[in-house]
Amino acid sequence: MAEERTCQETIDMQALEDRHKELEKAWNDLLKEKREVEARIHTLEQQEKTFSLKWDMLIRETQKLADDKKQFELKKKFYDQVQAHSVEPYSEDNNIVHGEMFFSGVSTEKALKKRYKDLIKIYHPDGESGDTATVAEINREYEDLKSSMN
Repeated sequence: MAEERTCQETIDMQALEDRHKELEKAWNDLLKEKREVEARIHTLEQQEKTFSLKWDMLIRETQKLADDKKQFELKKKFYDQVQAHSVEPYSEDNNIVHGEMFFSGVSTEKALKKRYKDLIKIYHPDGESGDTATVAEINREYEDLKSSMN
């Protein structure tokens, strides 16, 4: 009976050690899985931050594009108006375009300067639509309006 008991205890100790190894392995597997999940969570958080930054940039750039388009449309409208008026204002005497009509609606010095620059780009003698007499007329009217605004 004593021998049977010792054998039983040896079997129980061996079973306990085996069970302990199984539990230890399961614990290590769980820890490994936990680290993998934490790594995936970290990766997803980084991707979310990157996406958020890209999204914000996309919104800003889209807004900038819309603003640029609006500016372009305003300039196009202005140039269309200039082009529409450039056919009629030639005097019969010397084909000079009169500057008064180009500066109509200008009320500030900054707007006057901008309009002047735009007109010079269009009517400069080296350009397609330009000639020296028209530029001289624009310069004269610009100087008159500039001095009256000061």
